[in-house]
Amino acid sequence: MKDQQRKWLCVLICSSLAGTLGHADTVLAQTTSSDANQASAAPDVQQKPLQVIKVTGSLIRSVDIEQAQPVVTITSSDIQRQGFATVGQFLQNLTAASTPDVSKSEPFEAGPDVGGSSIDLRGLGASRTLVLIDGKRMGTSYMGMANLDTIPVSIIDHIDVLADGASAVYGSDAIGGVVNIITKKDFNGAQIDTYEGKFMPHGDGSQGQYGVTFGKSSSRGSILFSAQYQNQDAIDANRRPYSAYPLTDKFPLNGLSTMGASGEYYNPDGTVSVLNAGGDPRNINDYHLQVQPTYASNGRVTNAGDTYNYSNQMSLQSATNMKNLFLQGQYNLSDNLSANFSAAFNQDRNTSELGGFPLSTSSLVSLAQPQYNNLMLSAQSYYNPTNADGQTPTDLAFQRYVQELPRLNINKSENFRFSAGLEGYFNLGEHQFSWDAYYYDTRYAGTIMDTGNFYLPHLANALGPSFMASNGTVECGTPGNVIAGCVPLNALAGPGGYTADMLKYIAVDTYERYGSSEKGPQVDVSGEVLTLPAGGVNVALGASHRSVSGYDTPDTPSMQGLTTNLAGQPTSGGYGVNEAYAEVNVPLLKDMPFAQSLSVDVASRFSHYTNFGNTHNNQYKISWKPIDDLLVRASYGSGFRAPTVGDLYGGVTTTYAGYVDPCDVTYGLARYNAKVAKNCANGIGGQPALSQDALNAAGLGSLYTNGFMQEQAPNALVTSPGGSPVYAPFTQGGNPRLRPETSKSAQLGLVYSPSYLPGFNASVDWFSYKVRNVISYISPNEVLYNCYALAIAKDCGLFQRTAADQYQVSGLFMGEENQGYMSAAGYDVNLSYTLPKFSFGEFKLTSQSTYYTRNDYQQYSGTPVTSVNGTGSSWRLRSNFTINWDYHNFGAQWTLRYYSPLKDSCYNPQYSAFACTLPNYYQPGVGVSPMTQIPSVTFNDAQVHWKSPWGGVIALGVNNIFNRVGPYFYGSSGSDSAYSYNASYDYGRFVYLRYSQKF
Repeated sequence: MKDQQRKWLCVLICSSLAGTLGHADTVLAQTTSSDANQASAAPDVQQKPLQVIKVTGSLIRSVDIEQAQPVVTITSSDIQRQGFATVGQFLQNLTAASTPDVSKSEPFEAGPDVGGSSIDLRGLGASRTLVLIDGKRMGTSYMGMANLDTIPVSIIDHIDVLADGASAVYGSDAIGGVVNIITKKDFNGAQIDTYEGKFMPHGDGSQGQYGVTFGKSSSRGSILFSAQYQNQDAIDANRRPYSAYPLTDKFPLNGLSTMGASGEYYNPDGTVSVLNAGGDPRNINDYHLQVQPTYASNGRVTNAGDTYNYSNQMSLQSATNMKNLFLQGQYNLSDNLSANFSAAFNQDRNTSELGGFPLSTSSLVSLAQPQYNNLMLSAQSYYNPTNADGQTPTDLAFQRYVQELPRLNINKSENFRFSAGLEGYFNLGEHQFSWDAYYYDTRYAGTIMDTGNFYLPHLANALGPSFMASNGTVECGTPGNVIAGCVPLNALAGPGGYTADMLKYIAVDTYERYGSSEKGPQVDVSGEVLTLPAGGVNVALGASHRSVSGYDTPDTPSMQGLTTNLAGQPTSGGYGVNEAYAEVNVPLLKDMPFAQSLSVDVASRFSHYTNFGNTHNNQYKISWKPIDDLLVRASYGSGFRAPTVGDLYGGVTTTYAGYVDPCDVTYGLARYNAKVAKNCANGIGGQPALSQDALNAAGLGSLYTNGFMQEQAPNALVTSPGGSPVYAPFTQGGNPRLRPETSKSAQLGLVYSPSYLPGFNASVDWFSYKVRNVISYISPNEVLYNCYALAIAKDCGLFQRTAADQYQVSGLFMGEENQGYMSAAGYDVNLSYTLPKFSFGEFKLTSQSTYYTRNDYQQYSGTPVTSVNGTGSSWRLRSNFTINWDYHNFGAQWTLRYYSPLKDSCYNPQYSAFACTLPNYYQPGVGVSPMTQIPSVTFNDAQVHWKSPWGGVIALGVNNIFNRVGPYFYGSSGSDSAYSYNASYDYGRFVYLRYSQKF
């Protein structure tokens, strides 16, 4: 009878878990899975005795302390079965992770972190997630980002993910949580790992990974060596429907650039003349007036006119090539003393393509070299069509995409990590203590090379006077005054008209050299100091010193403003920190009614920074088992994040950041917000009035016939929301007066492992975070919103509008600053059930879900609180669900990865062709903000594997087996992507084959 009841209970549990698949919007979860003999990726709710080890989230080494914080453990088998090639790819699919700060789907991105993979726990930012390797800091770039792809998969034993604040234990950066990568320690023999995959049926994005590992362990010690090579090919934007056009394949003619690959020049009346297809750029009769796109009443472009699809030359996913070496050893000097070391070297190369430079008179702006501003095609140029018989030679403002020379961003970096130390044990009376002392050093050094830029002095020569010499070649200068080595530029040529010699003279490769260093010693001691009736009182004490430094030095021509590359000044600086910390765990009750165990844990850390002083942070944890089957756990603590070297000492750089002008009467806030419309019309905070009368008085009434609008080029109004600076780039930079961020985090959870149902585990954890003094660049949209909507005078002074620039936003500064707060709250729900063994194999169901109840931010004290929960890419719910089957040497796994619906800004509420399902949506902190509903999406993965008699494991898998395409985002994807597609979604069906051989 009991067996029958158990079978029915099994069926009920299976139905409950599997029933979540009935509708995509209600899928609960998926966690990483493993072999029956290995730990689940869900928290181990039956707390097993620890063998005097240090667990993630605590400084104490002990054998029987209950885990008071939720730690998800991911085994190496879990990673293998998911089919992702790198650590970064795998961790980004955890439900507690958010869209990465830097993705490989943003070719406009620049800086040392481009091409890497980071993890952002709880949506608080990747720089607020601390990454450890064997409990030691991995080290970051000078911007505070850790590249997870630099860690070879072959050396990983397991990964602990603590999605809870832990600054009192680990110090700065552990605000959102901690990722602790534990390497293999007792490895004997050799192993070869291979991985090959590509997107099908596209046949691109190939990814390969090849590694070899050798190890030997004995009673005296162990040694491990691993070498790995991995390569990921690029995906061209034109290979996917959502990136082949600025506004996807559904609107292939919308959003195209008014600047094309044929020469264009401006007429005195502001109109533009475009070279005819196949026309002679020197013949003024071979031009026609630019044809603007033709729009249907619903907003769809029916005739593209003289527009250009710049997506043709861009990359959707950058290419990465990486080499890793890892060496680790441990030697027992005596029974209670051992020495250990580890060393790692990584070499990385990432390449992304941005397409040709948009060369134009208006884009040639040098803040440091004003003599090169607004260069025009000289009236005396041989290639100027007005420099001909019957014409009046005139300097021409021109524009043209240089499609003959695509721009490449090549980021080459090297990372070296080293640690060496001693650890041992000693006794004080009846109590044993463990201790360790080590020194670690981690360094990054790299070079970013950008191709396709131009050297302004040479460009000025090439656009200047030129003539046909007697030898039949066109030369720069004038007869008798030739500029040696100069090749005149046929600036108005058609596609392919910029010859190799022309480009060789004006083109320049620009360089940026960067690096960072983090190093220092640390000493820890832990042990039991007192025995109480409920158990031993365990303490941990420690101290450390850490030196952090970094630099970023552009090449001299770029610093001097002599190239078309984004100009910037050097970044250089560093600081030191001394820390002392302690933790105590006190068992209060044991083996009593409603208190099988009860303990409290207190951790405290004092830090002294050389640049901003002291900080003190505490954490309090409680672990209570009212019955054997149930664990109640809770934690509360304070945290902090020190400003990075980039935050503090970042040099001022130029950037063409995107923004939407709130005063645009068609696409801006002025259309919906009466207060914004009034402030724009009348002027505010020293900004000029933009009323129709003011525009007419400034002589701009003929351009802005229906009211002020943002421009996409001089005299060319935008035809969709947003754009970049037209007359001068914006600037951004660090701030040495920044203060550290502070935070409060709390967690309360239940872990249930019923004895009457072996194999079933469940946990529910509530979490809450609040980060204050948030360090952030203030974006152009924030600057403009604060000025026109909130009337903040300080922000009105961060930008200029002048009649000379047709009142377009210019000179805007985006500095780093301490802002208000961000907060997040929600629930983690983890379920796993290993069914009783059947004759046809063993099944295991695992699920993992993260649901957010709050995701808010407030930029400044006193300003409205804005909720972003369920908008942009802040999913309310992310869930993963896995069914795993094992039968002798065979196995299979099916995984579902679910993303909940989102709300996104309407592209243009006036255009019915673009969905705008919530035109009157009221967004807290913003007001009426037309939104549209974005549907949910679920991706399905599958893998089958076989363990061969000769020690090999063969796995064939498919990620996104149904080739599902995620929803499009026309307003703003909210992720680090240049396209109307979220960087967290899959790029297609990925088929892979993995083979591992153990010797």
